[in-house]
Amino acid sequence: MGLDRFNKTPCGFCFVEYYTHQDALDCMKYIGGTKLDERIIRTDLDPGFEEGRQYGRGKSGGQVRDEYREDYDEGRGGLGRAIQQSERLRETERRDHDDGDYGRLR
Repeated sequence: MGLDRFNKTPCGFCFVEYYTHQDALDCMKYIGGTKLDERIIRTDLDPGFEEGRQYGRGKSGGQVRDEYREDYDEGRGGLGRAIQQSERLRETERRDHDDGDYGRLR
């Protein structure tokens, strides 16, 4: 099971080993996209273990996929981090623009 890099607590994903590659593909076909406890199950084939990856691969310590997620999922922290940062930057630019003298004659 994947662990949070800092708290060492489960962070919502795990790895499952299958006897054959076809078994793994069948899982992706039949299980991927279904729901468990009101959360969509997502499946990926993993390229293999590398030391350090048990703590996630994203910039924030989570999964890369969740950082660039565009849908809202409260159970996974709301919007993806990249989308949240983009919205904050846009709000800051909008606020800076509104505070200036843009388009005003003196």
